[in-house]
Amino acid sequence: MRLPIFFITFVLFVGILALKRRSQERKQQDLNESFLDRERRANLTRKQDISGLDFLKFSLDALPPDRYPDEELLMLETELIGYHDAKIINLSHYSNTDLKLMYGAANFNQLCLYDNNYHTLAKTLLTYAKRHQELGHVKEAIHVLEYAMSIQMELGQVYLLLAQLYQEQGTPEKIEEIKAALSSMDESFLSRTLPKL
Repeated sequence: MRLPIFFITFVLFVGILALKRRSQERKQQDLNESFLDRERRANLTRKQDISGLDFLKFSLDALPPDRYPDEELLMLETELIGYHDAKIINLSHYSNTDLKLMYGAANFNQLCLYDNNYHTLAKTLLTYAKRHQELGHVKEAIHVLEYAMSIQMELGQVYLLLAQLYQEQGTPEKIEEIKAALSSMDESFLSRTLPKL
């Protein structure tokens, strides 16, 4: 008597699992089709005018006025000077498909270049500030990091290093300025960075 009940329960269990699996496969297939349809539409989107985008203007004011005869600093300064006329924009909050839908597939490679400029500039500014710190030029390091903060670079290490230098310089109250600057930035970046301060 127990065997048929066990067998029926087992068959029902397997049947329910099979139904759930089919349902999940259907959902995944729908998601895939939706993604492919969106990607097809994105690839057919006509080229839009991107001249009005909010490009970041990199100022040579980021470079401290005192120049030092350090080879690494000079290399970094040369790299930074190259961004003076470059088109720079942070597009990391958009997917590739979003960018093509908004601005057309023909602009995609250019937009990727401008976004890459943004991320490379952020890393270069951080490296430049760290090198100043290594050489004992704390005032200059702070100057560079404050500039990066003023143009709202989304690189958490910039803000963490700046907070560390404020602490070391005996001005921890300035960390409130960092928090204020972060509060006007992207919510996901804020939530990742603010708790670490």
